[in-house]
Amino acid sequence: MTDYFFISSPLHVLMAANVSLQNPQNDKKAAVISKSPAAGARTAALLRRFPDLFGAVLDLSAGRAAAFGALRAEFPRPGAARLFTGNDRRIEFQYAMHLASRNGQTPEGIYLDEGAVTYVGHKSMFRIAHRFLDPAFKKIRYGFWYRPALTTGTSAWIQTACVAFPDLVHPLLKTKRIVAIDPAPFKLPRFKDLACAMLAGHDDYRDRLRGIGAVLTLPHEAAYLHRPEPYREIFRQLQVRFPASEIAIKPHPRIAQPAVLPELFPGALQLDHAVGMEALLPLLKDDCVVVGDVSSTLLTTRWLRPDLPVVALSGQAEPPQVLRRLYDSLRIPLVAPEQLSAWLAR
Repeated sequence: MTDYFFISSPLHVLMAANVSLQNPQNDKKAAVISKSPAAGARTAALLRRFPDLFGAVLDLSAGRAAAFGALRAEFPRPGAARLFTGNDRRIEFQYAMHLASRNGQTPEGIYLDEGAVTYVGHKSMFRIAHRFLDPAFKKIRYGFWYRPALTTGTSAWIQTACVAFPDLVHPLLKTKRIVAIDPAPFKLPRFKDLACAMLAGHDDYRDRLRGIGAVLTLPHEAAYLHRPEPYREIFRQLQVRFPASEIAIKPHPRIAQPAVLPELFPGALQLDHAVGMEALLPLLKDDCVVVGDVSSTLLTTRWLRPDLPVVALSGQAEPPQVLRRLYDSLRIPLVAPEQLSAWLAR
């Protein structure tokens, strides 16, 4: 049996590693499908450092024609295969499923939990372009093997969905065979080795994070550049329980002015915005508190590290009801910033 992992994000890297660690008897191949050739090359180079997890790495990020050619060479004959993806709408995954099926194989398409979309549905699923125009265009451009998906994980190419919270998946996903993700591999030493390799050169983080008691994940800087006081209050509340040196600040990946953070959170550990939260989670100690706004980051934390306390901060705008219900189901409390220290004390 050969397992193929279609990888286009840091989360996909970790999910693929989880499955790989649970299936050491299978051949494993990673197919990198980043939209940026440079990012794809970096991811491919990273994965090649772990041949025990990914025996071969295909970089399909150099362009659609080159990717299709590489996939045709990869599936020339029948054979048992499982194809894993975090996004079954990606054309590379669908083309691979088409080739594998056409050549006499009986591949299994498996969706790997992508986060909030698994539970609340795709944000555009009710729009005409998403439902009708885009699928029609792709069928005409690529072929009638293209299978639309109203929400991620629901295309006809997918038979199985591996998810963190089986009882909470979107109703459209319930038509698939649902399998619960085993979180145990996320704490294995080999998994932590992979996470450390994703730290963008910050080798010191493995040791420094051991002394961190709380991580504050920030929204896009537009939320606090002109209204910093609520975030100063959050930092003050955290310091009731933790000294500043035991608080880490995780900026938004697209922050443009990181220089403002030391002034806003003096004495805290300022983490590199280029390092994904997914790579940091395996390195946090077991009682570390993760605090942030209502976002997919907290869902990922609850999923990858179900042992960690997680707190969502309420803001001026009430979160969408569908997200609020999901947070309630996962027992992620929504706490006002001025009440944070009281909640931590409990």
